[in-house]
Amino acid sequence: MKLVIAAALATACCVSMANAQTPAAAPASDQDIRKHDAQAEEEWYYSVGIQNYVFTLPLTIVERERKLRLNPAALEKAKKVAPAAPINQIGNMLKLATAGDVMPYTPNNDTVYSGALLELADQPIILTAPDIHDRYWSVEVADAYTNNIFYIGTRATSGDGGNHAFVGPNWKGVLPPGVIEHRMPTNDMMFALRIGVLPQDEADLKKVNQLQDQFHLTSLDNWGDKIRFGQVAARHEAPLPEHDGVLAYFQTAADLLMRNPPPPDQEAAVILLARGGIDVGQPMDASKLDEPAHKGLVRAAQEGPEILKWKVKYRGTPYPTRWNNLRPGDYGFDYLDRSLGALEGLFVHDRAEAEYFSTYEDGDAQLLDGSNNYVIRFDKDQIPPTMKNGFWSLTMYGADFQLVKNPIDRFSIGDRTKGLTYNPDGSLDIYVQNAPPKGYESNWLPCPPSGLFRINYRIYLPTKEAQDPATLGQYLPPIKKAG
Repeated sequence: MKLVIAAALATACCVSMANAQTPAAAPASDQDIRKHDAQAEEEWYYSVGIQNYVFTLPLTIVERERKLRLNPAALEKAKKVAPAAPINQIGNMLKLATAGDVMPYTPNNDTVYSGALLELADQPIILTAPDIHDRYWSVEVADAYTNNIFYIGTRATSGDGGNHAFVGPNWKGVLPPGVIEHRMPTNDMMFALRIGVLPQDEADLKKVNQLQDQFHLTSLDNWGDKIRFGQVAARHEAPLPEHDGVLAYFQTAADLLMRNPPPPDQEAAVILLARGGIDVGQPMDASKLDEPAHKGLVRAAQEGPEILKWKVKYRGTPYPTRWNNLRPGDYGFDYLDRSLGALEGLFVHDRAEAEYFSTYEDGDAQLLDGSNNYVIRFDKDQIPPTMKNGFWSLTMYGADFQLVKNPIDRFSIGDRTKGLTYNPDGSLDIYVQNAPPKGYESNWLPCPPSGLFRINYRIYLPTKEAQDPATLGQYLPPIKKAG
C-alpha cells in the first residue's frame, strides 16, 4: 500500500512540474469571443428554425390549397386532375387517378376522390351523406394542421351517412334536430371523400358518380330551406399577404398561426416558435432579428425542404423485408410525421381505416430500378385479411410520387383486379417489370423502363391482425429480383 501511495504522489508531482513548465494559453480576445458567440447563436436559430419549419409545414400546404381555390383560373385548371372546388363546396373527380393526373400529392388508384376545404369562422357547415352499405367509402376529416379528427363511412358509421355539422372552435349555438355536431379545433378544415370503385369497370364507375352526387354541403343559415339546401352562404377570408425575401416562409407561417392558432395542449411548440422569432398571435417582425439569428433562420428555410425530401423517402417503421409502415394520420405530437404526411399524401388514413406501406428497395436493400424484373410472392397465409368491403392493392409510382404511364393503363394491382390468378396452393405472384411477363400478364404491375420507382401497398379496412405491429410483418413479403 505504501508503494502505491508513493507512486501516486510521484506521478502527481511530475504532472504538476510539467504543468508549471507549459506556458498558459493566451486569453481569448474580445473578437474571438464575439465570433464564437455569433456562430453559436446562428446554430441555435438554425436548429430551432428546422423544428419550427417541421411544425408549420402542414399549415402552409393547407394554405396552398386555399389559395388555389381563391384563384378562379388556377382552380379551373386544377379541376382537371384533382377534386378541387371553391371554398365550402365539394369537388369531385369522376374517375380513378391515372398517370395523366399530375397532383401535388400521392394519388391512389383504388378509390374515386371527392373533397372540400371549409371555413367555419362564420357558422357551422353541414355535410349530408347517403347510406352506402355495398362498397368501401370514407369521409376523412382533418383540421388545418392535417390532423385527422374523425371519420364517417363504412367502418366509422357502419356505412350510414346522415347529417354531420362541422362546428368551429368559437361558435356558440344550438344545431337543428337530427344534425350531429363535430367540434373542430380550427376554423379552417378539409375532408377527403373516398369511394371504392372496381378498376377498369365503367359500369361500376357510373354507380360511384351517382353516389358522389348525393353528398351535399349546407350552411346552418340555409338549413331547412328547400331552395337553398346544398348551398353555403359563408363569406371567404381574403388571401394572406405575400411576403418577399429570404424569411418569407417563417413570416407566412406566423400569419397562418394567427389564423389557426395551435390548440392549448401544444404549449411546448408555442414556446419553441417564440424562440425562433415567431410569437403566436403576432406577425413576424424580421427586423428585430440580429445578424446571427437571421442567418440561422435563412439556412433553416433553405434546408428544411431538402431535409424533408430525404426523410419522406424513408418515413415510418421499417420491416426486415424493406417495407416501411407509414405513420397513421392521428399524429398527436409527432410533428415530423405530420409534416411528411402532408407533404407526400396530404390525407393519411388512421391505422384502423387503412394500413400504408411504401418502399424504394427490394428485399436485398437494393434500390428498385425499372431495368430489373421483380416478383412479389404472397404465400397463402400472407395475403392480407380485411373486414367486409375492405380490399388491398399495390400501386406503382415514379420517383416524383406520380402514377407511371404504361401500355395497359394499369397503375395498381390487388384483390379486386379482374383476372388475377392465384397458384394452386393459394399463393399469389405479382410480377413487377416494364415488359409484360409472358404467360402471367394478368398478374403484371408495370414499372418504368429504367430508373428509381416506388411501390405503395395499402390495406383498406384491415383486420386486427393486419393492424397489430406484432403480427403485421407476416403480410409484408419482400420484393425479389426475378431470375
